[in-house]
Amino acid sequence: MKFFGHTHDSHTVACVLMIIVGISVLFSPPVMNLALLMLMVVILRSAELRRSLWATRQQPMVQFLLLFYAIIVVGALYSIAPKEDAVSMALGWKKLLLLPIALSLFTDIRWKSRFLNAFIGVMTVCAAASFCLWLFEVDLPVASRERGVFLRNHATQGMAFAVGACSAFILAAESEPGRLRRLYGMSALLLLANVALVTTGRSGYLVAMVSAVVAVSGYVFFGQRRVDTRKIGSAILLVIGVAGLLLLAPASRERMLQGVQEVENYDQAKEVTSMGIRMIFWKNTLEMIQQRPLLGYGTGAFRTAYDRQVATQTGVAAESAGDPHNQYMKITAENGVIALLVFLGFIVAAARQHCAAPWRLLALCVLASWSATSLFNSHFSTFNEGYFVYAWLGVMLASPQAEGEPV
Repeated sequence: MKFFGHTHDSHTVACVLMIIVGISVLFSPPVMNLALLMLMVVILRSAELRRSLWATRQQPMVQFLLLFYAIIVVGALYSIAPKEDAVSMALGWKKLLLLPIALSLFTDIRWKSRFLNAFIGVMTVCAAASFCLWLFEVDLPVASRERGVFLRNHATQGMAFAVGACSAFILAAESEPGRLRRLYGMSALLLLANVALVTTGRSGYLVAMVSAVVAVSGYVFFGQRRVDTRKIGSAILLVIGVAGLLLLAPASRERMLQGVQEVENYDQAKEVTSMGIRMIFWKNTLEMIQQRPLLGYGTGAFRTAYDRQVATQTGVAAESAGDPHNQYMKITAENGVIALLVFLGFIVAAARQHCAAPWRLLALCVLASWSATSLFNSHFSTFNEGYFVYAWLGVMLASPQAEGEPV
């Protein structure tokens, strides 16, 4: 197959395109869409890649995911939302299909390493650029971005940098003493420092803490029979370092305290606040779910149903919402308890997926982090974070051909 003027096998081209998809979604949706389109063309043209993709249907987490998507599609048929909204939401969930695609492509541990190293390298460069923008007070020509935000937005940047930091720490712990370990360690510190000092998204703080805790748990409770005290010590230092940095850094400490205050005073607020409005969204959404618990209001119908729910309210409480800022509530409100149970089944199946170290641990860190942040956002369905998490899980949880090889 011709690729940029050279001949490559279809699998190599597909893996390169998947790496571009997984990383470019954090920067540019148009680039990601183009790479994804090219990836689909490559897969459709290769009988071998089609067979590998079809074989992933036997894995439990893929079965749950396909069943969930089927529920989403059916939900579009009875949705109370305008038909274009229902269809748009159903098509938006197509990002789920990135998981079986990545599962079928990254069975070779060498390609896993290439994906992970490319991700860490790009995030490290972005963190350095972000620090430069922040220190020299340079604003990008994008009005919606805060100073120092180099990726799509502060939430995406915080979460991506936190994942990069955790990944680099884990690879540093897995690597032999030497230059490579030092490079991973420096990348991790740079990324974590950016999360604490520059990036204001609280989702990034939560991803950093959850990832650190999962990494420690992985080494302490789920490691090999022969306890590696060096790895356990590194993991514990990771948690202490993350917690200390987030609590001591002025920017992250103030953002966390602000969130607590907004929650405590949400019912007295005269204007919309980030965490305060979430409390109102959740209260109204729970009432909506009680009215239609089994099947919900239909795919893409949240805004329509929510506007009806708050039609008689005034002030901040009457604020419209297209998303309750809680993934589990959103799924239940639109597609019912059955859909929620299927989606939770996917999360459990992904957590139980067998894969060699450190890939399974890297997958668990992101899966647990996204599950936690989705209590406050819809990160499994939003564009940037949604595409990223399915690509990441597919790459990391694909069963390698040769286990025990170095990263």
